[in-house]
Amino acid sequence: MTNRQQQAIDTKNRIYAASIELMEHKGFENITIAEISKKAHVSVGAFYHYFTSKNDILAEVFKKADDFFSTAVVKKLEGQTTKEKIVTFFSEYAKFNNGNGVATTKHLFNPEVKFFIKKNRPMHAVLRDILREGQDKGEVRTDITPEELERHLFVLGWGTIFEWNLFNGKFDLDETMKKRMALIFPAISVTQNG
Repeated sequence: MTNRQQQAIDTKNRIYAASIELMEHKGFENITIAEISKKAHVSVGAFYHYFTSKNDILAEVFKKADDFFSTAVVKKLEGQTTKEKIVTFFSEYAKFNNGNGVATTKHLFNPEVKFFIKKNRPMHAVLRDILREGQDKGEVRTDITPEELERHLFVLGWGTIFEWNLFNGKFDLDETMKKRMALIFPAISVTQNG
């Protein structure tokens, strides 16, 4: 990678980080591109070089999540049982959302944000692979497709994050997520359902 390419990545990351920090303090609707640019120490033109609008920042959150899950999280799952993988996966999901902050996450968990239902997201593929592998190993029930199971687990995860948003982050999201995923596992396991 050339110095120029690295500089471009650093600039885009700085704009992203400034946006997330401002969103956390002021809310998405209350920040301007000029404020983001000032905080990132770039021109407004530089902002538009990397993002077409503030909404692109939200798209970047989802892209970063997908990248994180398809690389770093996959490595953390190695050598675990299916139950452990599911709990670890959603623990990492909780930590990722916690890292974005309550205000940013509140904006993301909005019915108008359609990234949640976008097909073929890498993060979702990681969970489907965990479930498919669990079925192949005889640890996960096979009367429900991996796609359906993935959806059920994500609804539980999203609901937990939504509740965390309602309470303004006043409970430990990671611990609550791990507990709920461990509690739900018997409902999808072969031992419970034959």
